[in-house]
Amino acid sequence: MNSLRTVFGVIIVLFFIALPAKALSEGTPLKVAIAGDAPPYVIDGASGGLEVDIVRQALPGYDVEFVQMGFAQTAPALEQGKVQAAVNVMKKNDHLFYSGNMISFSNYAIAKASDEMKVSRIADLKGKKVITWQGAPMDLGMEFEKMFGPNGTQRQNLILAPTARDLVAQFWKMKGVVAVVDMALFKFYSQKMGHTMTQVDLFKIFPLTTDFRVGFRDQKVRDDFNRGLANLCNSGRYRELLRKYDVEQREDVCQ
Repeated sequence: MNSLRTVFGVIIVLFFIALPAKALSEGTPLKVAIAGDAPPYVIDGASGGLEVDIVRQALPGYDVEFVQMGFAQTAPALEQGKVQAAVNVMKKNDHLFYSGNMISFSNYAIAKASDEMKVSRIADLKGKKVITWQGAPMDLGMEFEKMFGPNGTQRQNLILAPTARDLVAQFWKMKGVVAVVDMALFKFYSQKMGHTMTQVDLFKIFPLTTDFRVGFRDQKVRDDFNRGLANLCNSGRYRELLRKYDVEQREDVCQ
């Protein structure tokens, strides 16, 4: 009898050893919409990056599957039920559940130093070619929306880039254009393309942008995320992630 128990025990141990690690640690499945690669926030097909790490570490009880799509498509995908959560959405739909602010972007107007532009306020963008991300006209405040929104007075001067890489690449190819973009993202791609920040002028004309949240279809998952985000902040792990990805925030979401 003892020998049979021993054999049975060995079989059980070997069975669990043979299982893939993911099978042993799977939590509740959660499909999450996230934008395309935009280092240092989303990297290598959403396998890493600041936003990816924040969501995964704030939801340890869930098996998160990221679904990448255009920035402007994430909120509609959530509203239509194609995903159960979406990263970096604005609080607009009363039938969904939104987390606290998860990240602070440092958006600037950026021009080549050689173009010798002067931009001290949003109104100074009048008559200038502006390249930015999809959704920016609705995200950067009322004044920017009135100029560059769908019915904006300067809409004809707006270029909406499909990806972060395209945004930065087009900026460096064009003359007399202003990029409106997050500083860390712009710096990452510019350096990859052989440029340095000494080649540009930075104009801090936008307010602090922290109103980006994770939207959820389920209130319990939202509450779990908020608790997880608070734990990241209280433990110091949130700031460790900022250092890991070399991101400086203009406003601390942990305060």
